[in-house]
Amino acid sequence: MMELIDIIRAKSNDQRNYLLKDHLKETVARIDDFHNFYQTNREKFSYKIGEKTFRALAMAAIIHDLGKIDYNFQKKLMGDDSETWEVLEEFLSPLKPLKRSPRHEILSIIWSTFLLGNDDLDAMMRTAILLHHYNEYFLNDKDLMEIIFTYRDAFEIYLNFIIEKKETLRIFIEDILNYIQNSLESDLVISAADEIRSNMDFEKPELLLEKIKEYDDDISEFAAFYEPEERSADILILSGILRRADYSASAGVDIELFSEEVFRDIDEKITSKIGGAPWQIRLMGELGGPKKMVLVAPTGSGKTEFSILWAAKHGRKFIYTLPLRVALNDIFMRLRDSDGYFSEDEIDILHSTAFIEYLKEERLGRGTDLDSMMTSARLMASPALLTTPDQVLITSLNYFGSDKVISVYPFASMILDEIQTYNEEMAAVIIKTLELVNEVDGNILVMTATLPPYFRSFLDAMNFEVMDVAAIPGAHDIKNLNLKRHVPQLIEEPLFNDELEVSDKLGKILDENSEKNVLIVVNNVQKAIELYREYQDDPDVYLLHSRLLEKVKSQRIGEVKKRSQDERGLTVISTQIIEASVDIDFDLMITEISTIDSQIQRWGRIHRNRDADYDSGDPNIIIFTDSDRRTSLIYDKKVLDATRAILERYDGQILDYNLERSMIEEVFQEEIDGSTLKEIYENQIRETISDLDYFTVEKRTQAQRLFRNMAGYKVFIPDAVLRYSESEIERTFAELIKGDYRLWKDILGEIERITGEKTTMWDLKKVLYEYSVNVPVFYEEKSDFWSRTTGEFKGFYVWGSMEDDDVELLEELGLDSIFGKQNHHS
Repeated sequence: MMELIDIIRAKSNDQRNYLLKDHLKETVARIDDFHNFYQTNREKFSYKIGEKTFRALAMAAIIHDLGKIDYNFQKKLMGDDSETWEVLEEFLSPLKPLKRSPRHEILSIIWSTFLLGNDDLDAMMRTAILLHHYNEYFLNDKDLMEIIFTYRDAFEIYLNFIIEKKETLRIFIEDILNYIQNSLESDLVISAADEIRSNMDFEKPELLLEKIKEYDDDISEFAAFYEPEERSADILILSGILRRADYSASAGVDIELFSEEVFRDIDEKITSKIGGAPWQIRLMGELGGPKKMVLVAPTGSGKTEFSILWAAKHGRKFIYTLPLRVALNDIFMRLRDSDGYFSEDEIDILHSTAFIEYLKEERLGRGTDLDSMMTSARLMASPALLTTPDQVLITSLNYFGSDKVISVYPFASMILDEIQTYNEEMAAVIIKTLELVNEVDGNILVMTATLPPYFRSFLDAMNFEVMDVAAIPGAHDIKNLNLKRHVPQLIEEPLFNDELEVSDKLGKILDENSEKNVLIVVNNVQKAIELYREYQDDPDVYLLHSRLLEKVKSQRIGEVKKRSQDERGLTVISTQIIEASVDIDFDLMITEISTIDSQIQRWGRIHRNRDADYDSGDPNIIIFTDSDRRTSLIYDKKVLDATRAILERYDGQILDYNLERSMIEEVFQEEIDGSTLKEIYENQIRETISDLDYFTVEKRTQAQRLFRNMAGYKVFIPDAVLRYSESEIERTFAELIKGDYRLWKDILGEIERITGEKTTMWDLKKVLYEYSVNVPVFYEEKSDFWSRTTGEFKGFYVWGSMEDDDVELLEELGLDSIFGKQNHHS
């Protein structure tokens, strides 16, 4: 008879390490690797992990998937026809009465009752085992009695199986322990296996079954769980390490890739690239790089280089966050190119469309292993990681899997760039998360050109050290610090009236500036579309907003960037999407009123990459200062009124960085009903932070949606692919999605059958993103959204047949042109 250890599976046999013994071995190996990494970098970790704790983690790794020893689970993996299944079926036959088994991690808890002890550390590991995949106990009480009586029949059947087969199972566990010990030959692994042997008591299942039948009150004491009153860094870090070990074992990637070599010669590289004596190196020498720091410096001055030096100083993993994917992609390519600061295998990028950047690398012949790169990035194994905040800084939303991220905080240098882009709700989530990073004594660098005053009190409470480069002696060499860049002119009327009719003055301004590159920024999508309609026949006029097809948006940004370098006479009509996402230097801005921080972000696109002061007497920032109804729906009236009042003081003046920052301070010092705007915002943030103490979402995607303030849907438009793509593969994919095809395996096979060519899941995912559009949730009631929706595919809603006219409108103008005139923003 074949040995059980060589039969029982953890996953289907087309995956690596599909036997349970091999998956458990690989998971334990990742714990051992992390233990060695910790020992090497012990002084750099701000959360200390003892040898006993590492042994407990290794024990949990051995136990975590034993619940896969289950009739239904194994039958699903093997099928009925296998000779191996015939052998295993007989052994597992006592479990046949289980028509539907509990999830394997719940069954693994039964194993933990007689393979683990019952102290606080064991309770933590038992909890980590229970939650290493999503189940209802993420939200519910983690209590043995609750679990047993939720699954009472299943537990009784499973316990009877263990009791009946205990001698065979005892041998199986011994075989597993011997296999793992002999394969890894590590002191940690040997001690973990020995500890399981000393705990192992196959009499306990009988005792537990007896207690269940008698409704014994002591059941919960039989095997304790860790359930602190508040979220505990201890359990989150340890369960996160177990989760990373499990996931990296399944994917066949390393749990940790960091080495201080990633920062080798960084001073020399930065000096070589910037030239002269870089202020970043000078400042780091003076400061010594405090662990919690705010850097205030102008846009384009080289804050990214400072953040790399700061991370190098601490010798920890470099995690850089920026809220805008387009800008993040640009930085990724800059830091990773042939004369960048990191080699290709040292830096990764993580956001919802990051795989597209890796596809570009692959197409350039750089041999990128997409699966490994994406997995390493998602597990945050990379030495340097560029990411959007929704991937790593929303753990305060208490979503399932947040422990994986939290476990990285004690050995990370976290950089939060462009902090001024967050509204009060997002700011509360960020601050609450920074408090958690601070709790584990993590390193945090906040960077901004315009630090919002209402952030200061929260950062001060966490003992952040604020460094304003304007205060550095001899700071004249910092780009854009002392440059006079902007002359505002106010026009005391709205750019649009409530009927969406545009001001007569706009046409005159554009005629007078026809030789300049002009940026017009409006406050909602419908305004942008209506304004563009007046100029859509002009090839020098471009439309940008958030509800264009992703492919169209990227193409237009790329074209504007390229043309603006050598040409004049271009006009871009945009919404707030332009505020920080596009590194383009315009000559003139025409904008609606918005809050002061938003205004100054917009102004940053003007006279952006110049070496000399703006010396024309003409204004280069023209602001229509009255609000129409749509603007009043988007921005806080209190801040708009204060912004208007402050702008009036600076009308016609030439402004530099310091003056513009002082304008922000002035706005938030304005008093309303006895309180400054700064105090009002601080109170709003405090209330939201307080609410977060009682807030949990189930999944990361829900947390991301809340954080992004999107509350919307990604919609795939197959008819746009059919109309605009010249690729037979892409067109076939669109036809299949319009039908009932929903599995990658079926789609890839069918595409090969029809076209005679092979493609990959990643290439098709790229098509999904490029021909998708974001639909805000508020369109549900005001549109025919659901009648257009014919299904879902991999997180995208699929729209069925669209008229050619609608597809053309969507491609040129964006979503709102199909749904008609709605009062929506962004």
